[in-house]
Amino acid sequence: MILPGKLDLTALRWVPFSYDLDFPGYDFTGAIFAMHVRQYRDAPGAPLLSLLGGAAPLQDGISVPEVAVVNGITTSTVRIYIKQETLWAILPFPASGLKAGDDVRLVYDLQVAGGGLPKSRIIEGAFIIHPGATQ
Repeated sequence: MILPGKLDLTALRWVPFSYDLDFPGYDFTGAIFAMHVRQYRDAPGAPLLSLLGGAAPLQDGISVPEVAVVNGITTSTVRIYIKQETLWAILPFPASGLKAGDDVRLVYDLQVAGGGLPKSRIIEGAFIIHPGATQ
């Protein structure tokens, strides 16, 4: 078992979100990824956002655009991609007291199976949607 890394992600509303993470020591070619965004940890029901592997960057999803050997160490780049239309749909929650113009603060984690790992949570943190003016 590996303990997940901690990383807060901030997506800007009105533009696509793309974020690359490098994982030295892992070849994630063919690995299976899943990422959920929820209002809080262990929130019941369907996630607000569910990303699976393979589709990015043309649609919401997680991809491995590069596996390279850097200084003798195999390193996988994992890309998280979310279309701007998907981010538009995640609005502030009236019950939480948020209003238009507030950051929407959610949580996420990213799981992988493959690359020498059993199903593992490899990274987790806050998923923040920051509002904007230009649409």
